[in-house]
Amino acid sequence: MVSLPVLIISFAIIGAVFAFLTVRVGKSKNTFWTFLQHFCGVWFVFSGLVKAIDPIGTAYKMEDYFVAFTQTAEGLTNIFKGIAPLFPFLATYSLGFSVFMTVLEIALGIMLMIGYSRKWTAWLFFLTMVFFTVLTGFTFLTGYVPQEDNFFDFAKWGPYIKTQMRVTDCGCFGDFIKLDPKVSFFKDIFLMVPAFLFLLRSKNMHQLWTKGIRAVLLIATIAVSAYLCYRNAYLDLPMVDFRPFSIGTNLRERFELEKSAQVDVLGWVLENDSTKQVIKFMEPEAGKITYYKTYPKNQGWKVKDQIQTDWYVKKGDQRMPITKTKVNDFAVEDAENGEVTEDLLAEKGNSLMIVAYKLKGEKKKETLTVQDTVYAVDTIRVNKDSIHSTRRVASITPRTIEREIFVPTPEYAALFRDQLNPLADAAAKAGWKVYAITTIGDAPVAADFKRTTGAAYPFYKADDKLLKTILRANPGVVVLKDGVVTGMYHDRHLPKFEQLK
Repeated sequence: MVSLPVLIISFAIIGAVFAFLTVRVGKSKNTFWTFLQHFCGVWFVFSGLVKAIDPIGTAYKMEDYFVAFTQTAEGLTNIFKGIAPLFPFLATYSLGFSVFMTVLEIALGIMLMIGYSRKWTAWLFFLTMVFFTVLTGFTFLTGYVPQEDNFFDFAKWGPYIKTQMRVTDCGCFGDFIKLDPKVSFFKDIFLMVPAFLFLLRSKNMHQLWTKGIRAVLLIATIAVSAYLCYRNAYLDLPMVDFRPFSIGTNLRERFELEKSAQVDVLGWVLENDSTKQVIKFMEPEAGKITYYKTYPKNQGWKVKDQIQTDWYVKKGDQRMPITKTKVNDFAVEDAENGEVTEDLLAEKGNSLMIVAYKLKGEKKKETLTVQDTVYAVDTIRVNKDSIHSTRRVASITPRTIEREIFVPTPEYAALFRDQLNPLADAAAKAGWKVYAITTIGDAPVAADFKRTTGAAYPFYKADDKLLKTILRANPGVVVLKDGVVTGMYHDRHLPKFEQLK
């Protein structure tokens, strides 16, 4: 897997090549400044491109940030508590923010490389880096804040605990590479150095070609990057898939591998109930539990968190490091809360999984007329061992009742009736396992949805984040064979069964 040091070295090499060419054509005012422009420009262009490949993924990450900001604002006791409702509102426009920031990042990278409007570019780069640094700084520093405390209660900050962070990764490079928030924060601190230098000495920045050509290049960059985002967000699945459920992945093997992963406990984070003191205790030997001898429970000490090694699996006497992915969270239940995960992954032959992480529609009141029937006993016959009675209808009274039903939107229902259901019926006739998975929140309305759309296959339920990771479409289709992902289809490009065969 590509690491951040490898990326930085790659950016430096490419930046050096571009700097050499810029010097050769006589456009450089200062070789060091020219290298910095190309180095930072290449960095931003690459970072923006991997986000443009999957802007929906970046939007999900922004939603995580908005949730964290909402919780932080709600925990305040001053006037700023009033901004808490703003963040859920902004979360509804996460995809728009994602596209805007992605296009800005790519455009800014090109602006640095060609020297477009040097002073404006320097200021824009500086302000963008300030924004990124504050964002990653907040993410990293929440590791010092206990889950039950607010970020701004500085007196309650304790030792750094990775699991306390409100957002697990910054999303700087999308799903291409996951950076620990601590690493990402120091990466942004590092990039603040050239941001300051450009701001102080923007006149040292080189400029390529003429003002008109630079403007045309910038406009073309914005147009192409905007279309790339639009294509990967609305028209089709991401053209390059960095997610753990990509085509070719053996979900069965990966699931078993990640479930077998383990960690060693190196120490403990302890807190005293009476004094509120928080300390770190490192075990003299990994896997041993001896902290209670020095910090006994009867003196008020309790375990707040564990200090662990990274995840690994054992291969004989060897330890193989492993990164846990969303495959580890693959958990699917049926309507009665029965676990069906392992059954689905162990399915032999072909399977057709319909993913719908949000059933589009609304709940409405339905008025029904029911008949209340009153019976009367007409005759009674008594035998030696039994009593028989004959009933007759005395009256029938109509009564209206109201019930709440789920009504899908016409377009969404048509996708199932006209395309997904025929595909599912053909697959089922060919002996395929066919099922749909929706979110736990939508599970109560799945029965109404099935009845309305005429779906003949079962609807299971799973976590919405899991479904959003599996497929960037709603609805969409995933094809598996013996636990291996063999195909994925966006709702705009749903296949005929003949194509799948």
